[in-house]
Amino acid sequence: MTLALRAATPQPPAESRVRRGAGGTAYDVPTDPGSRSWRALGTYVHLGVADATVADEAAALAAAVLSEVDVACSRFRQDSDLVRANQAGGHWVSVSPILIGAVRVALRAAHSTDGLVDPTLGELMVAAGYDRTFSQLPSTVEAHALPVPVAGAWSDVRIDGDRVRVPHGVALDLGATGKAYAADLVALTIVERLGVAVVVSVGGDVRAHAPAGAAVTWPVDLAPDLRAWSDNDPEVCRVSLTAGGLATSSVTARRWVRAGSAWHHVLDPRTGRPAQTPWLSVTAYGDCAADANTATTAALVLGADAPEWLARHGVAARLLAADGSVRRTPTWPTDLEESRT
Repeated sequence: MTLALRAATPQPPAESRVRRGAGGTAYDVPTDPGSRSWRALGTYVHLGVADATVADEAAALAAAVLSEVDVACSRFRQDSDLVRANQAGGHWVSVSPILIGAVRVALRAAHSTDGLVDPTLGELMVAAGYDRTFSQLPSTVEAHALPVPVAGAWSDVRIDGDRVRVPHGVALDLGATGKAYAADLVALTIVERLGVAVVVSVGGDVRAHAPAGAAVTWPVDLAPDLRAWSDNDPEVCRVSLTAGGLATSSVTARRWVRAGSAWHHVLDPRTGRPAQTPWLSVTAYGDCAADANTATTAALVLGADAPEWLARHGVAARLLAADGSVRRTPTWPTDLEESRT
């Protein structure tokens, strides 16, 4: 198995240790005239462009792209292309190019991780109680019978032109790669339409992109759980991103109780249960946000085996354990760390 998650720039992101200051939030971009923030796809969006005069136009483009992604890929909208494809299990369905692209990204993630990142866990996710947007999900959900994961079902998903066929008995859930795909799409669209360097974070999946010869280095603050931070919080990690993707996957943010047991949204396709992992969060760098997110999701599923797996595939990654300790892969640039207050 090969996993193409190399850094897209000659140097991976530089890491420093900083305390969160005024206006600094997890996965944030600098608070300046070129920055915009809003909510979409059930999460937060941070956008930064190098030219403040086109910030509003860039934000409008980004919002339009994210709206198209929502209509195509949401499993919570009965009118989405994804829901139509799932409801027609075993049959071909014509869908939008946006969904075709999202499914291709999800299948690439599954293939490159030998199924650790599996997009066919939709039925299991619903049975586990995650059947609506997370903001509407009660803290405790009813227990329903859990379907047995169908090993390798993702390999039976088919794409033919503008049509997709989901195997009967399973349902696609693009939650693992969908936000990262959206971030990549937004960044590519803004550079193509406006010709300006951009960084965008969609729920912590970050993509930086720029026209040839116009790259900008962006500081990005990382935190395992956006809701957890306060003015008295300990140090957070700041990295620098010039091009490519940076993603953080966490088991701390989307949690609920089912049948008296704590669940989170990162499921292990081998067991059909929440991944048993020592990591609160994993951050990784990749050629694009989708590649970075593929690595972080797989790492949470792998648990204690994640550092070796990430290192073997040359992924620059940082793993935060439940006890507060941090593990870094050999390609994460610890030699570039510096102290800040």
